[in-house]
Amino acid sequence: MQLTRRHFVAMSGLAATAACAPAIVETYDADVLILGAGLAGLHAARMLQADGMKVLVLEASDRIGGRMWTLDDVPGRPEAGGQQVGQSYARVRSTAIDLGLKIVPPKPGGSRDKAMVLNGQVFDAGEWATSADNPFPDAFKRATPDVALFMAAAAANPLKDQYAWREVSPEFDISAAEFLSQQGFDDQSRALCDIALNANQLSSYSMLNVWRSMTLFQLDASSGPSEEVEGGSQRLPEAMAASLGDSAVLNGTAVTGIDASGSGVTVRAGDRNYRAPYCVCTLPFPVLRHLPLALMPGTPQIQPIVDTMAYTQIQQVYLELEDGPSDGLPLMMWSDTPIERVFPVRNKSGETVALTCWINGIGTRISASDEDWMQLAERTLSETRGIKARAHKVTRWDETQPLSGGAYMHWAPGQIQPWAERVVAPAGNLHFAGEHTSYLHTGMEGAMESGERAAYAIIEAAAAT
Repeated sequence: MQLTRRHFVAMSGLAATAACAPAIVETYDADVLILGAGLAGLHAARMLQADGMKVLVLEASDRIGGRMWTLDDVPGRPEAGGQQVGQSYARVRSTAIDLGLKIVPPKPGGSRDKAMVLNGQVFDAGEWATSADNPFPDAFKRATPDVALFMAAAAANPLKDQYAWREVSPEFDISAAEFLSQQGFDDQSRALCDIALNANQLSSYSMLNVWRSMTLFQLDASSGPSEEVEGGSQRLPEAMAASLGDSAVLNGTAVTGIDASGSGVTVRAGDRNYRAPYCVCTLPFPVLRHLPLALMPGTPQIQPIVDTMAYTQIQQVYLELEDGPSDGLPLMMWSDTPIERVFPVRNKSGETVALTCWINGIGTRISASDEDWMQLAERTLSETRGIKARAHKVTRWDETQPLSGGAYMHWAPGQIQPWAERVVAPAGNLHFAGEHTSYLHTGMEGAMESGERAAYAIIEAAAAT
């Protein structure tokens, strides 16, 4: 059965039908184990606890929040993970209000003006349309390389609403590389679009993924500009964890195995086994693919999806700004240099105090050390634009990180039709959540949507016993 808007409300009931509903016994550590203390896991935990269930959240890191990570030790307190709170993010907003947090407008002083560095030349992005180095088709000359794909995609978007990404014909599930080729982008043009792409590379990035993101952005923007959590995004998951009580979240407890082959679920973590009738697994698939996973015969097999789902590789360098550019151009930058994109970080007064160099996909350097990256960022900014900045920190959302393996998932061509529904199907009493299993949203709201779906499924299954 294909999941459509008519079936969405009934999702939790369908999941409950597929799950076993064992009686809770004294030997269990909790009614529900939650794997991961990000937004998905914490939202599910709060819902389940509110329904009277005992929850236990196992988190491998010493930090709460998952991909919500505010760098409090860096000037300007930049975000290493999720930041924007859309106007349609009802779950995020209501949870923040419930926990006494404020959702506020972004810091003042923001501008979309940017400079470009290409082939050693530095110029204002407004000059790109007439640049001799611009190889784009005439219809897209005014689009800079970081927006050209989206400009081309906007005119060809087959999705009518946020439900349709699972409903359209497979003929639209092609790679971004193939799509751009159809639009007249030659090899040189596509190579420029591959720089700083919010995916791993054009050839492995499904256009349905692009169109889905664009549709959601347009729907959200129609209600007003995005905002952010006052004090930093990480304050939200921290407050959610605190609301569960001191004994509900165990940090520093890395999962090393999951056994859902029997009536309940056993999770190996730290130096012991934890057992519960139900479990919500929010672990990113690059993490899950390295864990022993035992499932009950006859339950949906998720391993092929776990083994092949792509997660965008991202590395970021954070620098304290000491002296601005000597060229008089905007600090925000797209470049063909190793640091790819540069974003200003502003304080509460709107003053730029730091910079974030953001490297995506094929531009990431897995073998480079943090010190290598910091020296490279300082040198590149100085040599290309005369910017003086002192590097403070490097964050990595890449395959070297055992707790993430990447920043966020993206569908590859041909994966959505066979897998988009299967990825949310419970395997017995093991339920999956996380933004990679969301349906109507992405980002923070997608994570919370997925946790809510899993929580409802467990509540209904438990009520049926």
